[in-house]
Amino acid sequence: MRATAFTVVSVLVLGTAAYLLVKAFWKPELPLMAGNVIDIAADMGGFDRKTVRVRAGEPVTVRLTSLDNSHHTDGGGRHQWAVEELGVDIVAPPLGSSYRTFTPDKPGTYTFYCDICCGGRANPTMSGKLIVAG
Repeated sequence: MRATAFTVVSVLVLGTAAYLLVKAFWKPELPLMAGNVIDIAADMGGFDRKTVRVRAGEPVTVRLTSLDNSHHTDGGGRHQWAVEELGVDIVAPPLGSSYRTFTPDKPGTYTFYCDICCGGRANPTMSGKLIVAG
């Protein structure tokens, strides 16, 4: 009886631990999108890309994925990718993705940022450069 109870408890504990580990580290594959798509991931540590290069006059789709869950007190797990000068503002939900297609018409270097959490624009890990080549 004791051995059976120990086995049941052990299986439950190990099963729960395995489930939590898979849920924490498994990232579902993003669906393919047509055209010039740039995938950017964000978490409390910042953006995974600090520099994005595109060409002026060509449509580009930015797909932002938040790697944080809704339990984060700062921003609730949401993240933003915004370029004020180009009127681009993408907000990804916790553990989800959002995208926007736009066509930058003027060459230059622009700052992208997240102003929802993590210290906003003042945090150097939550900003980067969008370089639009002519």
